[in-house]
Amino acid sequence: MKKLPRISQKEQDVLLVFWRDGGNLTASAIADKGDGLGINTVQAAVRNLLKKEYIEISDIVYSGTVLTRSYKPVISAEQYAAYQLQILKINAKNFSVSNFVEHFKENNELDC
Repeated sequence: MKKLPRISQKEQDVLLVFWRDGGNLTASAIADKGDGLGINTVQAAVRNLLKKEYIEISDIVYSGTVLTRSYKPVISAEQYAAYQLQILKINAKNFSVSNFVEHFKENNELDC
């Protein structure tokens, strides 16, 4: 499996809507179906997921009286989970306390 770019929690939340509801979805449909996802957050996440090639444009559809894009995931939930497990296995092989602390320092998740 090719290396996938990292995604944020909000981007994962958008992907979860695709995987849960299936089919092609517009940004407004994602916002309607996503728990607590605002349209601006969804639009930003969709742009990022397009760049990172997690989703693609599937069609141009009417949303009310306006034409808009619909999107579909390129990667399934199972493929994403398998990739995450692969990363965990690799990280487990290289685990040390210093590597663990360094990872969190690099990601600004730990104040040292």
